[in-house]
Amino acid sequence: MKGNQTLRRLGTCLFILTFLFLPWAQAEAALKTPTAQEFQAMNLFLSNFTEIGIQTISSASPDKDLVDFAHDHMWFNSPDRYSYGTYFSGNNCRVADTNIQSTIDAYFYDAPDVDVRQTRFDYKDGYYYHQETGGWTHDCFALTTSVCSLGDNLWYISFVGFGAGEDWSNEDLSLCFEQAVQKFGAPQCCGCALVYAADLSDRSTYKMLSFSRI
Repeated sequence: MKGNQTLRRLGTCLFILTFLFLPWAQAEAALKTPTAQEFQAMNLFLSNFTEIGIQTISSASPDKDLVDFAHDHMWFNSPDRYSYGTYFSGNNCRVADTNIQSTIDAYFYDAPDVDVRQTRFDYKDGYYYHQETGGWTHDCFALTTSVCSLGDNLWYISFVGFGAGEDWSNEDLSLCFEQAVQKFGAPQCCGCALVYAADLSDRSTYKMLSFSRI
């Protein structure tokens, strides 16, 4: 079982590298100008990764990284799933592990079955615990800067990030670069992603293969 998982992850890595090192001439010929709806959908999908401050992640990442992505995604997007109280080791906040795998499945291409116990948080009896001090704030939202078709519904997307620590909303995901600079100042990060999307205008068809930001 573990051997199959290792082979799958190695295969995913090789698959990603194959497309990342395509000749520039070939990639340039496949550049796409997204429609307004596609632009919004791309930005929304990518912002699920930039908003939690993640630097790099892929379908082949260790279970811990995928589990923590799912946990942090729920923190910003499903806060009602968290409960507060007096728990062990000074923890005062917890969330059940019941939505971890489904969140990973929803966001990653060929998502592996993870060990939900692998996490940076305290884990006990099906719950993740931490000490909440009210210090969590949104990181950047993403604005797409270029889109390149690699065929077979695979897309290489470059982006920049704005609004870290600020009260941005989904409405900001439709801003053009100049508008974002005027509202939030200079970009605070940039990055790229290898994404599967059967329909670029439909956010629900998006799956992440590899994400990286600097």
